[in-house]
Amino acid sequence: MARRVPASRGGFTLIELLISLVISVVVMGASLSFAMAAFRGSEANSLREEVYRNARFIGMALERDIQTTGVGIVSEIRFGTLSTFNDTLVILHVPWTPTNAFPYVIDPPGGSNNPLDPGGTCGTNCIDLNKGPGNTFDLVPGDIARLQVNAERRLILVTDVRSYGTTVELTFAAAPTLLHYESALSGGLLLDRSSTTVQKLQPIVYWVENEILYRSDQLDASGNLIGSPLAYDVKAWDAKMIFIDLDEADEGNPYDTDTTNDFDDILGVRLTATLGTVRADIRVAGGALYTRDYQWKFLPRNLMYERNR
Repeated sequence: MARRVPASRGGFTLIELLISLVISVVVMGASLSFAMAAFRGSEANSLREEVYRNARFIGMALERDIQTTGVGIVSEIRFGTLSTFNDTLVILHVPWTPTNAFPYVIDPPGGSNNPLDPGGTCGTNCIDLNKGPGNTFDLVPGDIARLQVNAERRLILVTDVRSYGTTVELTFAAAPTLLHYESALSGGLLLDRSSTTVQKLQPIVYWVENEILYRSDQLDASGNLIGSPLAYDVKAWDAKMIFIDLDEADEGNPYDTDTTNDFDDILGVRLTATLGTVRADIRVAGGALYTRDYQWKFLPRNLMYERNR
């Protein structure tokens, strides 16, 4: 008599086992694919976030600095407080220390001739100045200042300051240009006996070199910018002036026949950049460096105020 095997002791059939194995492989494959896709997406997001953070930091720095344009100083036809050249951005304003930097007046030599003879009053590139209130003087070697003679302006780089009682001898670099502005006594500028002043300015300069965006607010004794890296992997950088007629140009030009591209016609600036990642990843952008284009447009309120007041 044959014995019947209890149903509770029955096993999987070969077909059932094969089906379960196939299902397991499919589930494991799907899970692995999902995990790999999630990892690739996470890596891509990380690279994109890296570029986005870089762009956001640049934009915040530019907005902060450009809004100081023209504080304490008004742009003129040939002298703008905001300028660009060779993709370099220059911002000028009068520093607040703790009030606007004082405009020091000339201490003229004896006599009555006016304008004065060519050169400075204490040397070829040296001007005698009266100190400010309380017998104070805030310019030191390395500072940038505005030399104003009647309606003419020049940038000067202070190289030496010697104090004598209530006056100082201020010596400046002889270079004819500084930050793309006319400098020193260039163009045969003659000092005026009663209408010559020197006032400290604060320059802020942005430029790109070897894919690094630099920011500088000071120069060395030779007139070279002392910059600090602000952002890396800047693949492209361009700066354009925006004028009141909404035309754009690489820089202002007060010497042509167009009267709408002078430095007192500047409305703002447009900056464009291509930012990239520090590293490449085969799972992102086909292994090429991830890049993205950005654009910032700024219309400094002080320039708008100059035209609307």
